[in-house]
Order: sequence, then structure tokens, then C-alpha cells
Amino acid sequence: MKRAIVAGAVLFAGAMLAFTVVAAPPKGAKSAGEAPLVSSLGGLEANMKDLHWGMTHDEVTEAYNKPGGLFDQEYAKRLVKVQPGVAQREIEADRDNRKVNLEKSFTPFLDTPTGYDVTALKSEYTYRNEEAIQSLFREGRQRYFFYIKDHLWKIYDEIPLKADSPLGATFQDAVARLNAAMNVPGRIRTADASQGIDRTTADWQDKTTHVRAVDRSNEHLVGIVLEDKTTLAGLAMLRVNKAGDPFAIDPSIAAVTRGGVSDPNAARDPNAKVDAGSPDAGRGKRR
Repeated sequence: MKRAIVAGAVLFAGAMLAFTVVAAPPKGAKSAGEAPLVSSLGGLEANMKDLHWGMTHDEVTEAYNKPGGLFDQEYAKRLVKVQPGVAQREIEADRDNRKVNLEKSFTPFLDTPTGYDVTALKSEYTYRNEEAIQSLFREGRQRYFFYIKDHLWKIYDEIPLKADSPLGATFQDAVARLNAAMNVPGRIRTADASQGIDRTTADWQDKTTHVRAVDRSNEHLVGIVLEDKTTLAGLAMLRVNKAGDPFAIDPSIAAVTRGGVSDPNAARDPNAKVDAGSPDAGRGKRR
């Protein structure tokens, strides 16, 4: 039953994105060493339905959009309840629009800043390392797919924190319920920039997947993140281009403008003194 509760939690999410306030670690949680190894992800395996690590973004899109795919499975429950007519066509149109939106949402992180840089996801990717993101809103949750070299390696769900949510109203509630579902207290890590951790996080792992619960309490959200352990272990080698400020001025432009920019067509002051070494030195005034 506990695992079923957690599986149900994956079906809810908020759409807000921002920064979060660090909360105190839940009582009884581990705080050092490796993430505890679990035999089961406590129902979070449902996040990987019809998906697997290493899929291309086209393959993920196909899993959702194909006839009988994940979107069709979701809408079948609604379509079976209506008679042919306007209501049926409206439901089908909504389904088809979401299929198009999923396909269009694919965003590579090249060398140009994106809107994701001002969201709570900004630490989940890097630029110029063949990384990309894709998103959808399905069954009440916002979900993000992360790719590197066009291979799926991370899924990030946003789950609301509220009294009637299966994960509870607080980050502490969420971690306690995940601990119970996985039968192991998660490792708790507080925000530490040197370790690339910008929010309090609880984590667990099985043989192939690393799980993080990310505290986004000030948005009334908890991030539930599944990551491919093989890719995670090789990130340092995959991310050859190190993080920088995507909004920084290009060095070549900065060098040109360092001394200020002048207008070469600006009118010359006739009373200005001419430097002795200037080509204009010694010229008389024109009559």
C-alpha cells in the first residue's frame, strides 16, 4: 500500500518554477556516505513506463505520441465515457495538441541562453555539451526529460506539496513517505555549492537508477528525479565544456569595447586642439 501511495504521487505536480528555501533535514535520515541501496524504488518505477535509459528524444516522443502510446492510453479513459460528437472531438483535439507540444518542446542547450536558466532547473544541465531538455504536462504533473548526446538519462517530476497530496504537505513529509516506501532512510545532503547541490536533497539508489527528492518548499513543490547511474558516473567526462555565465559578453566584443565606443562619424569640434603627431597637424583652416 505504501508503495502504491508513492506511485500515485508521481501523477501530481505543480507548474511553478523558481528557487527554494533550504529546510531542516528530516528526523532519522542519513547524512553521510553513499546513497542507500534499495531493492525497489517504492513505486517510482512507474515513472519509467514504456521508457528506458538511453532512448533518443525521437524515441521518447514516439512512446507518447504513437497510436496506442502513453497519450492515447491516458485519453482512452476519457473517450470511453463520451458519445461521438463535439465532446469527443474536443478531447481528441486536446490530446493531439499535447502530442504536438511535446515534439516542439525539445530544446538543445547550445551556446545561447534559454528560459530554463531562470528556473529551479538551472543546475540540472550545462551548455555546449550536447545536452537538451523536453517537457510535458500530463496527469497533473510537469515532467522534464534530460538528454546528453541525445540519450535520455534523467527524468524530473514536479510534485505539489499540500495536505491532500500523496507525498504530504512538507518536504519532511515527502522524505518520510519515500523512506517508508523504500524501507530505507534516504541520505540527506544540505545545499553545498562546492558539491553542486543548491537545495536540500534526499537520495536513494538501486542497481541502475539514482533517485533524488529535491526540496522546493517555497514553491510548495518537491522535485522527484530519476537518473541513469551509468551516465551520472561519467558526467565529468561527458561535460567537457565547463559551466560559465551564459549571459556574459563575448570576450572578443569585450576587448573591442574595453576603452569605450566612439562614433567615427561624430562632428569634429573646430576648436579642439590637434595632437602634434596627428595627420591633421599643421593644416590650416579651410576658407
